Amino acid sequence: MSFGLETLVPDVGRQEICVDIVAVHGLEEDRREAWTCPETRTLWLRDLLPFNKLLARVLTFGYNARVSSFFGSGSSDSIQKHAHTLIAELEALRALDNTAERPIIFVCHGLGGLLVKKALAYSASRTSKKVEHLYSVFISTYAILFLGTPHNGIEKASWVQMRGYASSNLERSIEKNSETLQNITDQFAPLMKQFHICFFWETLQTVTGVNKTFIVSEDSAAPILDDTERSGINATHSQMCRFGSLVSPGFSIVLAALLRYTKESHSTIRLRWMEARKFLATQRTNEASELVGFDVRNDNKPFNYRNEGTGRVQNKYFRIPHNVSNIYTGRDDFTQGLREKMLVSTPSLGVRRQRRFVLYGLGGSGKTQFCLKFVQENRDNYYGIFFIDASSVENAERAFAELGRLGGMGDTCTNGMYWLTGLEFPWLLVIDNADDPSVDYSRFFPPGERGHILITSRNQDCKIHATIGYYEFKDMDQEDAVTLLLKAACVENSTDRKVRELARPIAKTLGYLPLALIQAGASIRQNICSLEDYLELYSSHRKEIFSKLPVQGADQYKYTIFTTWEVSFRMIERQATEVAADAIEVLHVFAFLHFEQVPATMFQRAWKNLHDVNVPDQKPSGSLSKRPFSWSSLINISTYIFGKVPSTERADDSIVLPRLLLTKNVQWDGYRLRQALATLCTFSLIYKDSNTDTYSMHPMVNSWMRDRLEKPDQQLWSEIAITTLALSISSRGSRTDHTFRKSLAPHIDACLHGVHTQPLLFTTTRSAVSKAIKFATIYSECGRWKEAAELQSKVLDLQKKTWGPKHIQSLQAMTDLSWSYWNLGLIPKGLRLQIEVMTTSLEALGPDDPRTLKAMDDLASTYWLCGKLSESEDLGKRAMIGMSSILGSGHPDTLMAMHNLGRTYMHRGQLKEAVELQMKVLGARQKMLGTDDLDTLMTLQGLGMSYHALKRFDEAEKILAIVLEARKRILGQEHAYTLWAINDLAKIQCAQGRPGEAEELLTKILDVVERTLGREHIGMFMTKHNLARAYCGQCRWVEANALLTELVGAQIRTVGPDHPDTLYAQSELARTYRYLGQVDQAEKLYIEVIPRMKAKVGAENPQTLSAINQLATIYTEKRQFTEADALASDTANLNQGVGKLSVTHAKTF
Repeated sequence: MSFGLETLVPDVGRQEICVDIVAVHGLEEDRREAWTCPETRTLWLRDLLPFNKLLARVLTFGYNARVSSFFGSGSSDSIQKHAHTLIAELEALRALDNTAERPIIFVCHGLGGLLVKKALAYSASRTSKKVEHLYSVFISTYAILFLGTPHNGIEKASWVQMRGYASSNLERSIEKNSETLQNITDQFAPLMKQFHICFFWETLQTVTGVNKTFIVSEDSAAPILDDTERSGINATHSQMCRFGSLVSPGFSIVLAALLRYTKESHSTIRLRWMEARKFLATQRTNEASELVGFDVRNDNKPFNYRNEGTGRVQNKYFRIPHNVSNIYTGRDDFTQGLREKMLVSTPSLGVRRQRRFVLYGLGGSGKTQFCLKFVQENRDNYYGIFFIDASSVENAERAFAELGRLGGMGDTCTNGMYWLTGLEFPWLLVIDNADDPSVDYSRFFPPGERGHILITSRNQDCKIHATIGYYEFKDMDQEDAVTLLLKAACVENSTDRKVRELARPIAKTLGYLPLALIQAGASIRQNICSLEDYLELYSSHRKEIFSKLPVQGADQYKYTIFTTWEVSFRMIERQATEVAADAIEVLHVFAFLHFEQVPATMFQRAWKNLHDVNVPDQKPSGSLSKRPFSWSSLINISTYIFGKVPSTERADDSIVLPRLLLTKNVQWDGYRLRQALATLCTFSLIYKDSNTDTYSMHPMVNSWMRDRLEKPDQQLWSEIAITTLALSISSRGSRTDHTFRKSLAPHIDACLHGVHTQPLLFTTTRSAVSKAIKFATIYSECGRWKEAAELQSKVLDLQKKTWGPKHIQSLQAMTDLSWSYWNLGLIPKGLRLQIEVMTTSLEALGPDDPRTLKAMDDLASTYWLCGKLSESEDLGKRAMIGMSSILGSGHPDTLMAMHNLGRTYMHRGQLKEAVELQMKVLGARQKMLGTDDLDTLMTLQGLGMSYHALKRFDEAEKILAIVLEARKRILGQEHAYTLWAINDLAKIQCAQGRPGEAEELLTKILDVVERTLGREHIGMFMTKHNLARAYCGQCRWVEANALLTELVGAQIRTVGPDHPDTLYAQSELARTYRYLGQVDQAEKLYIEVIPRMKAKVGAENPQTLSAINQLATIYTEKRQFTEADALASDTANLNQGVGKLSVTHAKTF
């Protein structure tokens, strides 16, 4: 992928009447491929335009349009950086070849259109002497063609269906009505009359797997606006800009627009430049306050969007509490954006009104420092700049009274506001620390339309006061945060790469929060620690570090990072209401979970699961509204779930929970929870992700909430968080809520790794064991079998200690652990446990007990994984027949036994029997569980591979594509079962003669498989074997041979020489020897492997037959016809025995 400007078609020689056409691609595209037809390889911007009529130079701009970079943290910043680069490169190119006043026509696809809008808004603001050369792009732009640009955003479902996943940052940035899009629209709207604009939208839906959708809807791609053109293009989103011929849909409309704009642009732009030169000359003479644009629909007459800060205003009043810190760092792009909003008025604002901008966010995020920096840099634009401390009503009124005295009107609050109202010169008022949700801060806005006001608040509800926008202060940009830390630490060589690498993990640990970084820097500066050992000190003495305010460099800020949040906490506590008490309890639960994406439904599910077991009503004594909140008011209940008696001492099995989980209502009180969460959001202690209905908190707030508690209370709240989390997990194993259950894994991590939780989870109480089992279940469902096995191993030890090794609880713990071993590829360990479970079940329960039959089926499945297919078939049949008789053919355990037996049949080459069983199971599971259930998908995958074995490749590919897309959506792209589906799809592609596509699929996941499963996991063996197949399919025998040699060695070492996978790999290795001309070595290996394949997987197995045929071919090539004929005859007889499948099965599917 290439970045920057590239000339596709150079000047044609008649530069005086030439235009520049500049093409800007969209997301996940590059500067050439975006405009190239994939079938004909026609680059229409170069190959199809009639340059005898269209006298144009054609340029294309490339930038890093990967999702991860374009919409990572701070997506608007990324768009802005690309926009700045576009303007800088385009201006430089045109200046160097003396074409700065040549007309420009932009052609944009998708999100590239947003970039162009941002770029033109940026260029339009570059009128000061030092940067006026960048103004030239804005002046010279005549027309813009937007192809599928999401002006009003993209529906989340469209993105998920197109890509198979969704980035939370991406969703927030491009969803309809997002703040990022709104800001771009606000900046571009007043400039629109400058340009001729043509909107195009897609009329064909994009198809991915079984889904299809319009990526950008018509109303978003082509908003109905006055004096603009619009048209549909009969193509999908990705193809609407890739014209392959002169008759491609939409090309004639695009071409006609380009020809028309080229013809009309020269005289217009010439006149525009005459006016622009006059304007810039005036600007230089008196620093005039007006920026000029040109209305193309009104004889190209200038229109003004005025700078509110009049040029050459002499600042008389500059009343700020203190100077900005000399180590202030970062937020430059936002500073520029705010300056444009504050100082530039545009027609889009309509009637004149007071300009108010709200900065809200967590205490310590740098809001006040930003305001000090802003007023310092823009002092000359205002006659007066005034700070109001709104931390209390009394302080604010006192500050306004001082303004009244200053204006000679008397020292009252009212006089101070009226003095500001009457000022004829521009003024800026900063209302700082407007945090109290009980105060309506509009009372402090001077009446009238004059003046500019900046408001800082921890209360996000203050957004309601904004008239020109608002901005949430969160963490800093990573590199800015590192710089601030090093400045605060007085590290001289702050640009040194090694020094910055030392600082980077510190900045990350502190969540890139400015006040935390400054305090950390103070500790380093004072030689309390060094960069190298700071994190070690932080982990053991965090509370002491952040409770101490540095004497030097504190910049008059009266709070430490911890005490600033304590202020918010005390404000909530003083409300003394039920909502406030709930908010504090919820905040303490959050403190012992992971700091990001706590699902709001966790509390509702915990309540439901708790009340499903008929826990008696509990109610607190007294009224919350009449007494202050205290820990003793928490409700202590026993775990009736486990049959224990209530214990007021909490000595064994009793638990405590937040009060909102113990309401006696018949229905869950969701409103009560939402009120508590809204209170915490009001103080910016947590914040909501609307797309996922989850809540997050800054990692430092998370730490502060734990550190502020004494050890007994830390133990208490840790237990409450673990109990609430465990209660939200249904033990009945519903998989319909897999997304929710998967979201709990980070919170389980936080609970398990907390220093306060170890004693709570690993005791012999039934409550503790139940929690550990539930957490292990979540790990298993997320494919994190190593963590699951660690928990299950401890549970097994506890169960044996409590019940004995042969108790049903112990046997269930063995079974759970064996399946984790199964998925980890630790086959001998899993096998030993399952043999013990089955043997004990037979002795204790008898052969016909459903639990014994389930143990048989489990063992049969493990025999299949071990390659013991005969034993798997025998035991699987017994289990299936017994379950069908006792439980019925539709019972989930019976269906699982049928599925496992069908899989064994398939690997033994008994394809007719395999498909018949798989079809039965599939129908039953689809009816009972739905098409997206994980068990249904497992059966569907097995059926697809049976079709593959039957050489019904097209049907197999369609099935595997469905399975893959569903698993990506449900499990995620890196789950082991998703990787398994990719492997099977690659195997089918090889069989279809598409090994290149298979190789592409497999090479993408090779690193993922190694990272998630390990180098010697059976999943890695599968991936390497399939990749070797893809190499063979492309006659890349050397690479295939090397990979298979490595693979066979690893398989012999881990799963054994007689495992079917080892034998298959050896057979494939022998084939590479043959094609490399090493025929004797190939013959020797086939002679060694074929008898073992017959014994292990059967003589009729397709892999065995393939190996025999290869050996027969070698004999023929060596003119050993007797041996070849014998093998051929043997193969013919075996082929007659291979099961065939009638076409009716395909129709049934």
